[in-house]
Amino acid sequence: MDLVALSLASIILLALFDLWVGIANDAANFLNSAFGSRVARRRTVLLVAAVGVLLGALTSNGLMEVARRGVFDPAWFVDAAGDIRVDLILAIYLGVMAADVLLLDLFNSLGLPTSTTVSIISELVGAAIAVALWTTPGGPAQALQVINSGPVLGIYTGIFLSVVVAFIASAAIMFLVRLVYGHDLESSFRRWGWLWTGAAFASLAYFVVYKGLRSSGLIPAEIMTQLQAHLLLALGAVFAVAGALGAVFSRRPRTVLGVIILAGTGALGLAFAGNDLVNFIGPAVAAAQAVFVEGVDLSGRVSTPPWALALAGGTMVASLTLSQKSRRVRDTEVRIAARGPSTQRFRAGRFSRAVVTGARGTFAVVRAIVPSSLRDRAERRTAAPPCAPTDAPYDLLRASVNLVVASLLISLGTANGLPLSTTYITFMCAMGASFGDRTWGADDAEARVAGMLTVLGGWLLTGLLAAVAAFSMASVIVLGGPAGVPSALLLVAFGLWRLTRVRTSLEPVVE
Repeated sequence: MDLVALSLASIILLALFDLWVGIANDAANFLNSAFGSRVARRRTVLLVAAVGVLLGALTSNGLMEVARRGVFDPAWFVDAAGDIRVDLILAIYLGVMAADVLLLDLFNSLGLPTSTTVSIISELVGAAIAVALWTTPGGPAQALQVINSGPVLGIYTGIFLSVVVAFIASAAIMFLVRLVYGHDLESSFRRWGWLWTGAAFASLAYFVVYKGLRSSGLIPAEIMTQLQAHLLLALGAVFAVAGALGAVFSRRPRTVLGVIILAGTGALGLAFAGNDLVNFIGPAVAAAQAVFVEGVDLSGRVSTPPWALALAGGTMVASLTLSQKSRRVRDTEVRIAARGPSTQRFRAGRFSRAVVTGARGTFAVVRAIVPSSLRDRAERRTAAPPCAPTDAPYDLLRASVNLVVASLLISLGTANGLPLSTTYITFMCAMGASFGDRTWGADDAEARVAGMLTVLGGWLLTGLLAAVAAFSMASVIVLGGPAGVPSALLLVAFGLWRLTRVRTSLEPVVE
């Protein structure tokens, strides 16, 4: 088979497999609130999420921004006539896809959530440097110049700052919401249920429009312009209608909160599909265009064909409903954020103990400053009742806060053009809300912090591991000559086989 054809076919197959393993990791983030609260049967939750994922995939504008522009300069990979070296471009994208499949499957096997945005950017960096290093005469110094370091650094900085913002914002909002509603929702919802219902649906409406449908083409440009011009009025109308319905059904808080949770689950599924679809199939689309589109500008804006979006969406839905790997990732998140005593997967260490000790000292200072009458009243209002072993890990109010705050932060960041990771924000919102809801008891706080720090450490390693893996794969492809592509595919197959062995040795997860 022609080497170019083999490379392109390999990239497309790996992209489909990457969709499969990638959505298994992402699904844990937008499903953990619904499953953690046991708001509905598993089949119902998956159906709502699948509709959101499919809608997000089909309405994605398909612009391969991350894979096509901003990370590396394609002008470095041209021949003497100024034409693109298709073989080098394919080597970059095949190195990226090979590394991404292995990396995401590794994190799935270990039960750790990670970001496809961070991984794909890092892999593009590593693969582009490798191809430039082995094909240009300037050595390492010149190879590093192929990377647009300014935009890449800006993306990383924005993403990791959003982690801190998400944790603090969700903890503060959860504490305030609990202060208003307490734990006796049957009583407090009759008076104030309309307020949270209106705020929740206004936030989700803003999220769906700005994150999911803004550039999909489903909303005509004229209507979108009017929405932007009268944004507060439109959100106020949503708030009023939802608040009125919340008042009508104020005696049924479980039903109202259940609808909010399912709506938030579908909305986040739409956002994850619309955002991460680009990460998964971007390299494959760019590679195909490099082969079939003469004179294509790899730094330009070219949309993905609708049939490719439909195929990708169908693959994501199939993985969402059939894959077993997301259960381990979801189990990690639910255990850390669960209310009441829970068995943690991670042991406390010196660092986690130091973090807990520092937090206790800080809160001791705050307690000393706040008047005792106000402090005692807040304590009584927010103190969690005893938790029975049969209770769901999340109560319905906190599950709704997880989804609403995550949706609001993602949509605000998107509307202001800020780089962010939907995975990181959703995870940190769940952790922050559990902290603000006082679920971290004295007996297991250190273990919970150890688990969260382990996930955060995995995020820091994601960039490094992704860059090194993509550099290695691209090097094998370039230096291996005719045997390079088959060698890379064999390495992927071997790595997946080894990870299968790892998963079978781990403790099974039961839902």
